[in-house]
Amino acid sequence: MKKYLSMFLTVALAVACQQKEDSISVSPLKIDAPCEGGTYSLTVTASGSYEAKPDVAWITVSGSTVTVVANPDYEARVGNINLICGSASAKVAVNQEAAPKPKEYTELAGPANSYIVTEAGDFKFKATVIGNGSAGLHASFPVKSADINPTGAKLLWEETAGLITEVELKDGYICFAADNKDGNAVVAATDDSDNILWSWHIWCTEEPADVPVEGTGFSLMDRNLGALGNTAADGEDAYGMYYQWGRKDPFSRLIGFEGSEYSYVCTEPGAGEDNTIAYSIAHPNEWISQAVDGDFGDWLDSDSNNWLWGSDAKDPDVWNNQNVSFKSVFDPCPKGWRVGSMWAFNAAYNTFTTADGGFTINNGKIFIPNSSFIFCAGHGWWDPYATVWTDQSAAWGGNEGKEAFRAVPGDAHMNYQRGFGEPVRCMKHAE
Repeated sequence: MKKYLSMFLTVALAVACQQKEDSISVSPLKIDAPCEGGTYSLTVTASGSYEAKPDVAWITVSGSTVTVVANPDYEARVGNINLICGSASAKVAVNQEAAPKPKEYTELAGPANSYIVTEAGDFKFKATVIGNGSAGLHASFPVKSADINPTGAKLLWEETAGLITEVELKDGYICFAADNKDGNAVVAATDDSDNILWSWHIWCTEEPADVPVEGTGFSLMDRNLGALGNTAADGEDAYGMYYQWGRKDPFSRLIGFEGSEYSYVCTEPGAGEDNTIAYSIAHPNEWISQAVDGDFGDWLDSDSNNWLWGSDAKDPDVWNNQNVSFKSVFDPCPKGWRVGSMWAFNAAYNTFTTADGGFTINNGKIFIPNSSFIFCAGHGWWDPYATVWTDQSAAWGGNEGKEAFRAVPGDAHMNYQRGFGEPVRCMKHAE
């Protein structure tokens, strides 16, 4: 009897085991992976041994660890992990983000020392060529090559916070993002030690127009370089940037002087190692004090050079032939423009008219604001005092070596020291 009871229990147990259902459950049921991929842990509960089978090659499973490799594609992708225990199954969905598409940068027209940006977007310009390239070199310059090899880039200053962002060097280009704001900024290319090799002015504004000077082949820009307006109603927005004569880098009336949050460094007065072209290139946001006292007032000492902006009126060829001038590697104007010549301003002055906040020339078509000048001590003011630099030195009498064009009633020539900072009005330049 005991024998039959034991056999009965054995059969009953076998039948019960055969009737037990296979089961499997898993957590989480979904994995959201970034484009870079990653590793994730699964918690699996099963009635017996199980298999985990991904249905795509970019997912692997080892024990309870899931590995998702980086997504090289610009589209999101979906895969599944199928878990099987006998007749039972479960599934984990894996969603992976797309790889980010590389930014598409709009290349700005160059080479030049300043670039105009008229809208928001991502932009780039070549950072391995200085100024306007080899065409801007002159035998008298200490700079003998237009080529540089930067390893980095940075923002030096901007008039409005967030005007340009994401400044970096990529494949020989300085790249940046521009917001939909108006203003000015300066960026620089650097070497491995963060030394500045060259710098450029970014001018965010509407596209400036050219205004033909009547009766000549010249055309002047309708506003000062860096200005955000071009009429008397624009007030100080029409002033633009300020430059020491012959330097390529601008100084803003909005920052750097008269107690603003950011101050330009002013060098010690007098000739020294900072009164050189090399120093000005390496320190674009430093105001260089005059090396020479008195009427001449150049910021340079032994490097003093009448050709810095491409035209030396003391050269007889220049004086007798306006076409001898060229666009220098230190010229601050954008591509297609150069510092306005004395010839263009003289011709336009024939129709000089006083106006609120400045004067007009060229039959009222060109407004020059009373922007005055700046220097280390601050902002100088005389009213009316509307002036812009010209590209060449005066070649007469005691005015030799002075370049400003100033128009007041009855006087179209009032020349000032090169160490002062005054605006620039660009003129059209065929390149």
